[in-house]
Order: sequence, then structure tokens, then C-alpha cells
Amino acid sequence: MADRSYLSIGQVVNLLRGTYPDLSNSKIRFLEDEGLITPHRTPKGYRQYSRDDVERLEVILHLQKTRYMPLNVIKQRLESADDLHTLAYEVGLLSDVPMKAQPKETKQKLHPLEDVPDLLGVSISFVRSLAQNDLVRIVKSPKNRELIDGSDFEIIRFCDELSRFHIEPRNLRQYVVSANRESTMYEQVLVGMLGLDDSDEDRNAKIERAFKKLHDLTDGLHTALLKARVFESLNVVVKDADVDSIDDELARAEAARSAHKEASEQAAAPTTAQTGTNRTSRTRRRS
Repeated sequence: MADRSYLSIGQVVNLLRGTYPDLSNSKIRFLEDEGLITPHRTPKGYRQYSRDDVERLEVILHLQKTRYMPLNVIKQRLESADDLHTLAYEVGLLSDVPMKAQPKETKQKLHPLEDVPDLLGVSISFVRSLAQNDLVRIVKSPKNRELIDGSDFEIIRFCDELSRFHIEPRNLRQYVVSANRESTMYEQVLVGMLGLDDSDEDRNAKIERAFKKLHDLTDGLHTALLKARVFESLNVVVKDADVDSIDDELARAEAARSAHKEASEQAAAPTTAQTGTNRTSRTRRRS
């Protein structure tokens, strides 16, 4: 396990215990005895859990906790599923497990790369793949130790969640390019907003608030544009039939307005003629 692509049973328990407090080594072994999970074994017999093993375990625990399903029913559900990721989405697992926020001291600390599986439940090979695609940076210490900045933990978690949808690190390089480009615009705007404010504590708070507001606006625009493009590509937004019906509806509305206008003009014409006759009569009487 030099690469630490697998997690030990203790690491799996630490990873999932926040959501499932009753989880223990013995419970995982029991699920294995019942045939619900089958971890890899080392030559010495130690259990090693892959990403798919952990996701399968999450589905089992989620169905027990939220649907109160017996193990035999869960086993049937797993065996009949075409894809584990799709099943996890269908049962609501991917949507109701919140991203875990890291404490401030963790974000501001450098961590040995070998500790990441224990801290985040992801393999070292996955983090290396993120680094190769410029999503995170692996720092070398003076003694050539590989370190990860705690501020990158959030990025690792997001990428880990996206991998459940078969979106790999190599597919995310476009977001690195986008972030590099947008960061210049953000910096210019924030510098202009803050001016020469050099009070560290207040300045940091102002930057945080200004960044959030700016990000909410640009993120909203990006989401709206992305949704429009995707929905249009999938023929969800406006179909040809919709365009035809809109044309027909507008044509009917225009015809109705024209008819109403013509009727109003015709109704007003006799009134005008009668007014002219009355004026002539009054003029003759005065004469």
C-alpha cells in the first residue's frame, strides 16, 4: 500500500463516523460476513477498501438509516442496480450529505500527503492526479517531504464528490483556466473597492464580504448561462413546436388588436358626423 490507493477499516470508520456515529469496525465486518461488501485483502489478510467499497458501504448505511431497510432487501437492491453511482443518487445519498467544513486551523496548516487518506478519505493517487491537473499543489519541504496545504482541502472534497458522477480530475482543467482568468478581474475590482485600506483585520473581513457578493453575482450568471446552454442542447428549453405556437399566439393577438382598433374607429365615426351636424344647426339658428 505504498500508494495508499486503499483505505484501512479504521480509516473508513473515521471517514464515515461523522454521518453514522454508530459505525464501528465490527459492524463493517458483520456487513462483510452478510455478503454486502467484499473488500480487497492483502497477502497477510488485512482488509483494504477501495473508493467503490466505501461508496457501497455508504449506500448500505444510508438505506438503513433513512429507509429502515433490512439487510436482505438492501442486498437485493444493490445486486439489481446497474450502477452504484446512479443508485446512490436515486436514494438521495449524494444530495443530503453536506460537505464537511474544515476548522480554520486545519485550513492554515500544511499536512503530509500521507495523512490525507485519514483526513479526507481520498487516496494519495487521487490527490496526485489533482496536482497533475493543476487543481491543487503538492509542496516539497526542505527534507523533500510532500505536503498539502489545508486551504486546498475544500477543492479536494469537491473533486471527490464530482468523481462520483464520473467526472475525473482531467475533466476539470477548464475550471483551473477559468479561475486563473477570473481571479485577475476579481483582484482589480476588489482593489478598487478597498482602496488603500491597510487595517488587516477589517480589511480581511471586507475582502471576504466583497468577494462573496461579487462571486454570488458572477456565479449566478455562470449558472444561468450554463443551464441555458445545457437545457437548449437537450431540447428542454424551447422546442420548434413551442416557437410555432408562440408565432400563432402573437399573430392572433395582433389580429385581435387590429380588429379592436378598427371597431373603435368605426364606433367613433358617427359621433363625429353628428357633432358636425349639430354645430351647423346652431350656426343657422344664430343667423
